[in-house]
Amino acid sequence: MSTTVEAAPPHRASAGPGGSSRTAWLVWGVGALCYCAALFHRAGLGVAAPEAVQRFDAGPGVLAIFSALQLGVYLVLQIPAGLLADRLGPRKVITGGMVALAVGSAVFALSGSIVGGIAGRMLIGFGDAFMFTNVLRLAAHWFPPQRYGKVAALTGLAGGLGQVVSTLPLSLSLHSLGWVPTFLGAAALTAALGLAAALIIRDRDTSAPAPAQEEAEPVGERIVHSLRAVIAQRGTGHSFWTHFVLMAQFVAITTLWGGPWLGEAQGRGQSEVGSLLLLSVLGFIAGSWLAGQYVSGRPRRRERYTLGLSVMVVVVWSVMVGWPGAVPLPVLVVALLAIGVAGGAAMLAFDGARMANAEHRSGTATGVVNMGGFSAAVLIQLLVGGVLELVSGLDPAVGYRWAFTPVLVLLVIGTGAQWWLRDRSRR
Repeated sequence: MSTTVEAAPPHRASAGPGGSSRTAWLVWGVGALCYCAALFHRAGLGVAAPEAVQRFDAGPGVLAIFSALQLGVYLVLQIPAGLLADRLGPRKVITGGMVALAVGSAVFALSGSIVGGIAGRMLIGFGDAFMFTNVLRLAAHWFPPQRYGKVAALTGLAGGLGQVVSTLPLSLSLHSLGWVPTFLGAAALTAALGLAAALIIRDRDTSAPAPAQEEAEPVGERIVHSLRAVIAQRGTGHSFWTHFVLMAQFVAITTLWGGPWLGEAQGRGQSEVGSLLLLSVLGFIAGSWLAGQYVSGRPRRRERYTLGLSVMVVVVWSVMVGWPGAVPLPVLVVALLAIGVAGGAAMLAFDGARMANAEHRSGTATGVVNMGGFSAAVLIQLLVGGVLELVSGLDPAVGYRWAFTPVLVLLVIGTGAQWWLRDRSRR
């Protein structure tokens, strides 16, 4: 990958987008609530996995297909989502995404067949695909560049809150209300948020001064040119691999395999599983906050911090793969917290991509970088499920050690790529 073909334009130093900071926070806040709902739907299968096994009469391989297809749809739509963010605008795209999420949740609630379950999860993946990129596009339009990293981290924190609701509260709702009322209720709330998005979100601050000539979007810029310009940036490549490592390992635990691993291999009860997964999500929230407060906007610190966290998660997963038998509770708590903190810091990848690319390509850059973590996540879901099917005759503790080995390999590869693409010019 070449060092650069087109430098990002100089950042404006304005204190705000226009004089309407309350409006900016309102518009972004509605978008962030939509992203919060998307994360609830994305992670819900991980907590609902035991109930899904009974409802759909499915084994771990089928559950892996559910999750992998959902994430696969999300993955293949990342670049289209970024391009649509740059061309149609966030209001239309977020509203359409929320409609898809609501319909997907309703189908997942009412269906009792594997085909229906897969259709519901794929619709959820479709709607989810358009959320994060477009909320960050709102941040790029409504806030000055020097605040973009902080707002991106707050967006990650909003997603973390959605995942909090998808852990213990979702588990309690499933046990007290049942499958259909829980997921139908989620569909109704999602539809209401979609209506709010259509009524409140505006694509940009019309009271803000026009962008400088060098930041203005070229008229009729071809999609292929935008993609080539984004991919050619060293910062885009580094951010891709940062997201590949930090986000994928968090998704691996919280969207599907964390619950079964804690229950079957670690011998934890259902309520304890929910509490332990909640710890990881709280770590995600803390990691997002720390990244936004102390790291975003500082390129040298960002690269060192994310590389250090990548090495940390390689160590954590090495412990999970290599520990004989059940992992002691204190070690388990530290590991899950570390996985969550690293997942929250994955938001820094978008800070790096934004600083490396022109503003009018920020949606495309976000989509390219977002593919990093979720391409790895799809691989992880399929590989872990496939290995578990192959070693189904072994003790679960041993089986999951084998199944998590491919995760460790992917993390090592991504960490090495980060180190290779680090910015040597600051040394």
